[in-house]
Amino acid sequence: SEARCARVCAGTTRRGQTTWNDVNSKGGKLNLSVDISSCGFVKVPTVTTSVEGRSNHWRATGLAAVYSTTTNYFEMNVESVRANPTKGNAESWGWNVEWVAVGYIC
Repeated sequence: SEARCARVCAGTTRRGQTTWNDVNSKGGKLNLSVDISSCGFVKVPTVTTSVEGRSNHWRATGLAAVYSTTTNYFEMNVESVRANPTKGNAESWGWNVEWVAVGYIC
């Protein structure tokens, strides 16, 4: 049955261990790819995200927007002009992603 195959899988990119990729330093744009392959999904899941940190994440946009989701990973694109998170700032501010994925494993 479908209920037997449904799975809720959750994770984190971990505090102090999340490495964001600079997309546009001047425009304050970052990208992050998150591995969800250990969940074992056979169809693309629905992913919900939240960004946690010590500072300035409340100023950013795109924190809950998920892109390019597959059964193995999803991507996030984040932007903040008022408090530029590039050049290592997101890491020093402790930005990390908490996520929940819901999908099927059979």
